Amino acid sequence: MVELRLIAGVARTGAIGDGETIPWHYEEDERQYKDRVAGHPVVVGRKTHQGMSRVRGTHPVVVTGSPDEYAEADATFVSTVRDAVDAVAAEGEVGYVIGGQSIYAMFLPYAERAYVSELPERQVASRVFPYLGTNWSVTGRHEYDQFAVVEHENEAPLAPSEAPA
Repeated sequence: MVELRLIAGVARTGAIGDGETIPWHYEEDERQYKDRVAGHPVVVGRKTHQGMSRVRGTHPVVVTGSPDEYAEADATFVSTVRDAVDAVAAEGEVGYVIGGQSIYAMFLPYAERAYVSELPERQVASRVFPYLGTNWSVTGRHEYDQFAVVEHENEAPLAPSEAPA
């Protein structure tokens, strides 16, 4: 069984980016993010995938409306949650959902954990992290100099088999 985990850096406003870039940079956050996702498949939207560099040791599972139009060595292109979960399962037991906004929303009901870097930024941006909901509870908090990573657990994740095909 595959475990999906969301991971994001989120400003106080809920912002995660402006659609083109992430408008802030925290070296410690980048380091903990890379350490956490290394060696795991990552589920990512096509635009986010095209705009970021790959973390060493990850296998991108790229969600797009037209997966047949793309081909890239060491990446899998899919269009549904079920196909993404199957692609993650082919690579390992844990997959990290790394964005963008619509991908977080799409996979939120199926995720078992979320690692949210609470950043002190107050910028308003066009892309936001979705509300986790009442099924989620905080299970841990790791303080860094400028931010904290809060671990959340979904008490009732949906099985990926329940996702639309």
